[in-house]
Amino acid sequence: MSTTVATPFKIKPLCSAVLAAALFVSLPASAESDKARIIAEMDIKPMTTLSAQESQAMSLAAGRVLLHTEDARIALLAEDKETALKEIEQGLTLVKLIENTIPKYKVTTTIKAGDVTYSDEDKVNKRFVQVFNEQYIEDVIAPVVQAKAKRLKHRGHKSGHASAIEDYSIWSQSTMKLDIVMAGDALALAREELDKGHFDNADVALALLQTEGVVFEYFAVELPLSEAADDLKLAQLEISEGKTDQAQATLERASDNLKKYEAISGESRAKEVRQLNKEINKLSQSLAKGDRSGSALEKAGKEIASYWDRVVNWFK
Repeated sequence: MSTTVATPFKIKPLCSAVLAAALFVSLPASAESDKARIIAEMDIKPMTTLSAQESQAMSLAAGRVLLHTEDARIALLAEDKETALKEIEQGLTLVKLIENTIPKYKVTTTIKAGDVTYSDEDKVNKRFVQVFNEQYIEDVIAPVVQAKAKRLKHRGHKSGHASAIEDYSIWSQSTMKLDIVMAGDALALAREELDKGHFDNADVALALLQTEGVVFEYFAVELPLSEAADDLKLAQLEISEGKTDQAQATLERASDNLKKYEAISGESRAKEVRQLNKEINKLSQSLAKGDRSGSALEKAGKEIASYWDRVVNWFK
C-alpha cells in the first residue's frame, strides 16, 4: 500500500529526511493561472512492516533502553564505573536490535515544472519507537518525567504542558516515544566519556537521552480512547490479582469509552472498534459464568493485553 501526495499537501513526516523534503515543496506561484507552474508528488511505500507481536517486542526494547539509561546514571552517581559501562552496553545492544528491525520506507519524490522533471528515491528508517514496558512502566516513565521537569525548570519554561510533565498521569494523556538515533548516539558518547574517566560528561550524555531523546505526543480529541486504554490495562492487572468482579466492571467501562471513541472516529476505524467491543463483551460474559482457575485467568489476562495493544496502535 502506498500514499501519493500532490501539492498543496499535508503529510505526517516519517523522519527528518522526509520533513526536509516536504518543506521545500513549492505551492503554485500564481493564482492567475488554473494550471500550477510547479507540481510535486511524494510516494511513500513501506519496505518492511511489523506484526503486532513484533511491534510490542520493539516497544519493550525501547523501554529497556530507558531503564538501562537510568540505571547507568545511578551507577555514575555512586562512581561505579564498571556497572555504568555494563548498563550502557546493554542499552547499545538494544539499540542495535531495534535498528535491525525498525520499519523502512522508500520515498519517491517527483517535481515537475514545464518540461523539466526532477525525480529521486530515498530509503528512510522510521526514527521514533513507541515506548512501553509492561512490568516496569512506572520505572520507565518516572525518571524521564523527572528529567524533563528539571530541564524545563532550569530553562524557566512556562509551557501549558509543565503541570502535566510534573504529574505521572501524563501516561494517560500521551504516547511516549524514543528517538532511537539519538539514543544510540547518546549512549555511545556516554561510553566514550566514561572510558576517559569523565563521569560528569557521561551523565550529561545520558541525561540528554532522557530529556531530548524522548517525546510525549499529546491527545486531547481522543480522550475516550486514552481512557479505554487505561481501563484495559487496569483490568489486566485486576485479573492477574484474581479480582475478577472488579475486572468485569473495568472491562464494561472500557467498552463504554470505546463506544464514545467509535462515535468520533471514521467509519473504517469504527468497524474495528465495534469488533473489539464484541470481543471485550464476550470475555466479560465468560468471566461472569466461566472457569476462574489460574490457567483461565492467565488466558484472560493475555486476551486483555492483546486488546490493549490494538487500542494503543490506534494512537499511531
